[in-house]
Amino acid sequence: MGKNKENRKKLEGQHKALEEHLGKIAKEKLKPIEGQDQGLIAHWEKTVANCRQNIAKLERRLSK
Repeated sequence: MGKNKENRKKLEGQHKALEEHLGKIAKEKLKPIEGQDQGLIAHWEKTVANCRQNIAKLERRLSK
């Protein structure tokens, strides 16, 4: 498999993970304040930031 194809597959996976985690954050924030797990929200926000960094890196690789 070529590098571009490999990077496109990784990019697709990162987009999928990003959507998943944004959905988890939204679902958790719908709960009443007392019922929200702030630790989980913080963890998912870090994961979202990591996904966005990986997406940017993969897009730079594809544009070359």
